Amino acid sequence: MSLNHLMYPYVPDGERLDIKVCDVHCCNVFSENPITFFNIEQRAYEQLSDNVVITGLDGETSIFNTTGAIGSNIIPANSVRVGSKYKIYSHGRIQTDGANKSFVIKTKLGTAIIETKTINLPNLNNGSYYTFNGEILLYQIGDAGTAIAKSFFNFQFTDQQGLTENYFIDETNNTTFQTTETAQSDITIEWNDNNSNNIFNTHSLSFTKIY
Repeated sequence: MSLNHLMYPYVPDGERLDIKVCDVHCCNVFSENPITFFNIEQRAYEQLSDNVVITGLDGETSIFNTTGAIGSNIIPANSVRVGSKYKIYSHGRIQTDGANKSFVIKTKLGTAIIETKTINLPNLNNGSYYTFNGEILLYQIGDAGTAIAKSFFNFQFTDQQGLTENYFIDETNNTTFQTTETAQSDITIEWNDNNSNNIFNTHSLSFTKIY
């Protein structure tokens, strides 16, 4: 294989070459002009701190704990394009004080609520687990009223008997979401029952951007 094939791999017309790199600044070594790569996954935030525990007595509370985390959950202004996306993954433990309990989960970018969902729960003891993962795809960028963000999330919990239930979340914000000002990403939990035995315990949280 020639050097040209290594440096400039063949891509059919109408196709796009996706390259995944991590913490690398890329440029064309034969030119002063930088190369723009799309679909590069950039880890923005990785939670390595102690668990975030939210009970029914806490009210609406963020599962982000920036103490001891790598990176930042702050999104700079004008740092995305049409087609950019944010990916979120979180997991931990969950328990309830009996059956028929619920909480509201919200994902926010700045003041814009990207998704809000009520999760109804059966009786879950301390050995139950949850995962919350998905992405936010940017259909349009700009000021509020122009920018459009669409969320695709899955909230899943599994009880000690191994029974699993899924909530699929598919929502669009085309009114308050914007990309022209700095914004803080956030995920909050609020129990609908004021009981200290309703517990949402986050063990890990990742927030990444794909430009």
